[in-house]
Amino acid sequence: MTKKPPSKKPTSARTSTARAKTAPAVTPGFKVQIMYRAPKVPTQRSPREDALWFANYPIIPRIGDCLFRDGVYYRVERVYLYENTMPGWCADLEVSYFGRQ
Repeated sequence: MTKKPPSKKPTSARTSTARAKTAPAVTPGFKVQIMYRAPKVPTQRSPREDALWFANYPIIPRIGDCLFRDGVYYRVERVYLYENTMPGWCADLEVSYFGRQ
């Protein structure tokens, strides 16, 4: 009967969490805040509730660009840019439902 050699991976939870705390996750791109307002008279497929979320993009989306989230396409209607003096988001985007034909 052969014995397996001992594993060289750290098994304690302390070493893996210490590594995670020392190296913060940095995502490249521009952080934007996206706002969707549900229409008062919703169409058959449009989301019925308001939504607010953050996302990172390599470039800030422009008016007319389409964004995809949770199985739904949204069209950018307005873009508000901010001068980024502190860590935070760079722009607010107002989007509307975009039904694909």
